[in-house]
Amino acid sequence: MKKLILLLCLSIFSLAFAQDENSVPELLKGVWKNSSRYIVFDSGYSNENGSIPMMVLRAFYQRYDDRTAEPNAYTEKNERPLNDVTQKDLPEEISVKFIQLTPELVSDKVVLQEDGDEMSADGIPSGAWNMQVKYPRRKEIYNIPFAVIGNKLYLDFIVKQEDSDNIPKSAFLDGNVMQSGNPLNGYWQDSGNASGILVSPPVSSKELMSFYINENSVYHIRYWRTDMDYDGEKQAVFSDGEETFRVPKHLSVGGQTFTCVNGRGTRIRNIEKSEGLSSEHTLNSILVKKHGTDENGNDFSYSVRTSTICAMGKPYLELVEGKTIEQIIKEDSEKKYPAPKPLFPPHGILDFDWSIIEDPPANWNMRMLDLGK
Repeated sequence: MKKLILLLCLSIFSLAFAQDENSVPELLKGVWKNSSRYIVFDSGYSNENGSIPMMVLRAFYQRYDDRTAEPNAYTEKNERPLNDVTQKDLPEEISVKFIQLTPELVSDKVVLQEDGDEMSADGIPSGAWNMQVKYPRRKEIYNIPFAVIGNKLYLDFIVKQEDSDNIPKSAFLDGNVMQSGNPLNGYWQDSGNASGILVSPPVSSKELMSFYINENSVYHIRYWRTDMDYDGEKQAVFSDGEETFRVPKHLSVGGQTFTCVNGRGTRIRNIEKSEGLSSEHTLNSILVKKHGTDENGNDFSYSVRTSTICAMGKPYLELVEGKTIEQIIKEDSEKKYPAPKPLFPPHGILDFDWSIIEDPPANWNMRMLDLGK
């Protein structure tokens, strides 16, 4: 009875945090920046196509903030400066929706899984989404997948299913926190294929690189764009000596279908193998709380630490702590920049003889090609 009540309470708790496509995930609140732009996902404005983000381009070597994309209602309340950079008509109004790829795990939030396990963040929050973007004057919906780990947002990332079941369930584990093993082990699906979060439609990759990792090797599995119908049940196989591995034949990433085998084939040939991942990477860390009942009918629970997101390379955006976009634009406009360096180095006093002008030499008009002849 106690277990039933617990599951009912957790179900209600999870529903309270259910992701609405038109709402902005909690992890995306605030101002995000890189060297070329500021982005506010949660502007507080929306329309029938979704929420409306703000995008400020840091033009002229970051010396001018151009409010390129923002809600029209915001523009009416906050007049933009008129100059040669800012267009006279209203800025671009872009609409976005967020489709969850992995659960959003933040602070004390608990996500109840279908098997009754409870998933939560292990200190640092994380999550992954596919952002569906509707640009003005365009009918097509564009997809920008991204992942967030802590206060960093990544466009190049891979995901895998949580593997807490690798630890055999046992009452002897009651109250303990276990490690599922090497957090990199398993099949990692490439899920990021967009060139950026831009004012104009991004470019999507034609190929993806997923990985199958075990204790000895990293297998690189290339997927390419296809017009096949997506089938999430189909699998492909590859072998390394006596070992055989199975991976999904099709991937659906950013609204497009990718395959690792042509036609009806199922065997992957000429697979690349390495000793480790080629680039720097950042793993998230989550806790999966598992419940069980021992042979005497007593309930027990324990947690398994594992990873579901691996971000590759450097972040695309970083969170600006404790400032609004209005404060940032005001501070940037008040910055005093040093005078540019002189075009020519300092020369001191010129040593120039006017006699060269008054009585030029006979060969003053000699061509450079004739010098030395």
